[in-house]
Parts: sequence; C-alpha cells; structure tokens
Amino acid sequence: MISLDTQLDCVPLKNPIVIASSPPTETLESILACARAGCAAVVTKTLAAFDPAAYRLGGRRTYVDKRGVFALSTFRRETLTVKEGADLVSRAVARARIPIIASVGGLSMAPEDWLPACLAAQDAGAAMIQLDLFYIPQPRASPRNVRLLNELIVALREGLEIPVAPKMNLDYPAFYAAEILREAEARVAFLIDSVRVPVPLDIRGSGVRSLVDNTNAGECSLFGEWQKPITLQYTRTIAERLKIDLCAGGGLTTGLDAAEALMFGASAVQYATVIIRRGHGWITWMLRQLEDVLRRNGYSSVAELRGLALTALPVEEASIFFDEVRAEINVDLCTMCERCTTQVFCPDIVVDAGKIRVLPECDGCGLCVAACPTKPKALSLVAARGSEGGQ
Repeated sequence: MISLDTQLDCVPLKNPIVIASSPPTETLESILACARAGCAAVVTKTLAAFDPAAYRLGGRRTYVDKRGVFALSTFRRETLTVKEGADLVSRAVARARIPIIASVGGLSMAPEDWLPACLAAQDAGAAMIQLDLFYIPQPRASPRNVRLLNELIVALREGLEIPVAPKMNLDYPAFYAAEILREAEARVAFLIDSVRVPVPLDIRGSGVRSLVDNTNAGECSLFGEWQKPITLQYTRTIAERLKIDLCAGGGLTTGLDAAEALMFGASAVQYATVIIRRGHGWITWMLRQLEDVLRRNGYSSVAELRGLALTALPVEEASIFFDEVRAEINVDLCTMCERCTTQVFCPDIVVDAGKIRVLPECDGCGLCVAACPTKPKALSLVAARGSEGGQ
C-alpha cells in the first residue's frame, strides 16, 4: 500500500498537498471543499492587525493570457483583521479535520506588531503560523531588514507554542534565503509567492492603458506555470544547504509537479492558481496522479521521493558530463525544408548534393532535432561512433 504521509516540522500531513493562502482558503465553505477533495492542510487568508477604516476595501482585478495570471487587489481586500482571521481559523479547525495553518502578516518587522495576531491564531487552534512577508516595505533583503527578520522569527518562535514558518519569496535570492533561514535557526519554511511586475500594457491605442481593466495602478502580481523552474531551483538551493522542512509552491499545477518538487527536497507542496482555475476537484486528481507516479516507479511512500534529485543530479560543475552523441539524418523522411541549416545556424549540418548531411564534428546539441518539423522527425540523436553503445 502506498503511503503519502509527510510532515512540516511537527505537524503531520496525510499527503503533501497544501492549499496556499489564496481565494480558495478565504472562506469556511471553500476550505471545507478543499478538505473534502483530499488536501492535507490549508493556509488561511492573511491575518493582519489593522484598522479597517484606515484602508479602502476596493476590489480585485485580473488579466489572464499565455504568460500567466496578472492580479491586482488592495491590502484590506487581501487580509483579515485579527478577529476575522481568528474566527475563520476556529471554525475551520472545528469542521475541516485537517491542520489549519494561519498566515499572519505585518507592515513592519517589530515583533510586537505580529505577536497579538499570532497568539490569536494559536488560541483559535492553528497548527502553524506562516509569516507573510509580502507587506513588509522594500527593500526586504537589505542588511537591516534581514537582521530584523531574523530577530522577528526568533522572537515569535520563543513567544509561541506552535511552529513558525517564514514564507520566503523572490525578494530574497535563493542562496541568501538559505543563509537567512540558517541564521534564524528556522525548522520549516514556505517558498515562493507571486512576483510583483509592471501591469501589462495595451499598446495598440494611444496613451498608456493597462490590460487589467478599470485600474490605473502601475504594478500587480503575476502567477503562472512559468514559475515552476524557478520554484524548483529555489527549493533545491535551500534543500542542499539546510535540513529543514520546505513547502514549495509557485507554478505547480499537477501531481507530477508535486513529485518533482519532492525530489528536489520539498516535504510538501502548495497550490493556489490551479485550484482557482480548475476547481476543488483538481486536488483529488493530483493525488491520484501522485500515487500513480509512486506506483509506476516502484516507491511505496512519499518519503522515498524526497531529495532523490539532489543526489542523482548534483549541481557541482565537476559532476556534469555528456554522453557522446551526434545528429543523424533519415533522408527518406527529410522534406528538404532546410530549417536545420537556415534556422539552427550550426556549422556541422549542411546541404550537400541536394541533401542534408551531418558532419563528423557534430557533438549532438539537439537543436536541429527540435527544429525539424517532420513527423516522425527526419533528424534524431544517436550514440556517436566509437562511444559506448556506438558503432
């Protein structure tokens, strides 16, 4: 029988799927739907100590294209007061039957600005506190702010009875983030948030117009599948340097993505955008897909996946090697479109006597194979003559 059990610090999880702080976790009804679909935990909408009258409620705006989801909202719309948040946590703990992780945010690095909200979430039954650093003024990775972040993590850990997990994002470069977490002696961390970018512009008309309808803001958040390679690199960088539990997220959309993140050192994975776009039932499908990955590869537990890529694919330059291969042309399939000679710009592939020919100097980069439009492809990579497995 396959076991999907894992954990974040001392919080046991029945599987690695965590739903990130997002619209699917801002109401009790949606949290319960996530739980019914099979997720192991949810991270609530962020609790923050503020006076609602001091901030405009506003609304949300989104724009979606092949680059991802551009989203814009207000501080008040994206956060809960301490009372609202504690009430949501309490009701979710009573009914969801899964760990409820409370996201807590602040507008400064002063522990006294964070501790009341953290204590309220803890008293409401939260299993863990996620530190949402998204609202800290920039530059968040300045030496002063990093020192204050370390002090904040330590102070909250000492003042609480439940684990404290900072949410590191791309405002903190990966190698630097690893050192921040090491210095603070963090035992668990969440990785990657949205990326702040300029609003996408409509440049077909005159003047400056945002494609995010009915807004005049110059900046918004961008989510999307493009984040996945960045998330995996960020996860790997920290996992190689620290033996702590990591919940990786950003650009992950499938159970296969979860398996990859686990192989690069994550203990759990978090999803948001894909649940918004696909619905709660996507959670169930991802879990089935993850189980299938384990079954097909002969693994009996998620624990066997964790960190596999760190040892199988070490990052040191000295460990990099290439099998000796070269491109080979099947003249019977070739249509003489000449993409391989005109678009790839490779000196090792030429037209000779009206036919494509691969020169002996070819070292098998594979770009010509990618450019070849025939089905099946006229170009392929084969073992180089004289190499192991060659002719």
